[in-house]
Amino acid sequence: MKKLLTFVLVFALILSLSIPAFAEEAQYAYTRDLITEIMKTDGFTCTVDGIVSDGEDNYESVTINYSGDLSDYYSSIRVMIAEDESEAQLCMYYLISFDEKDLAEVVDFVNDINAQSVGVKLFVDKSDNSVTAEMYQMLTEKSGVEPAEMAVYFFIGFTDAAYEMLQPYDVG
Repeated sequence: MKKLLTFVLVFALILSLSIPAFAEEAQYAYTRDLITEIMKTDGFTCTVDGIVSDGEDNYESVTINYSGDLSDYYSSIRVMIAEDESEAQLCMYYLISFDEKDLAEVVDFVNDINAQSVGVKLFVDKSDNSVTAEMYQMLTEKSGVEPAEMAVYFFIGFTDAAYEMLQPYDVG
């Protein structure tokens, strides 16, 4: 019995240490801090994708997956943190995939949603008949990770609502 209890305690310790391990993979301190905060909420997993460049600026890319009480759906969000910590870009590819015959209706629907939206915008990709959601969050040195963390939660709520409205067109 004592060995079993020891095993359970060691296993629990290993599991509790795995959350900071995700953050240690990140190269930017801001990214590590964001992952650490996000992982405190049940339902989140994070994967550091690496450093990407747009030719002028470098970003650290993280994929944040969520399935839990905040959302009725599984969310996979790509968050890119600027090297200078001035912005976070959030993107959800394939919010829906739709049939080509529904293109005009989906475009009209997306335009209506965008006209009412502040911060998050939807884009129709005609090359693969999908809808993508994007959001930009400006950051400052003094703000800490809270604005990016709140942006992730807001983005999940927005994409949930958008999916609800676009679901009749979803073929994927």
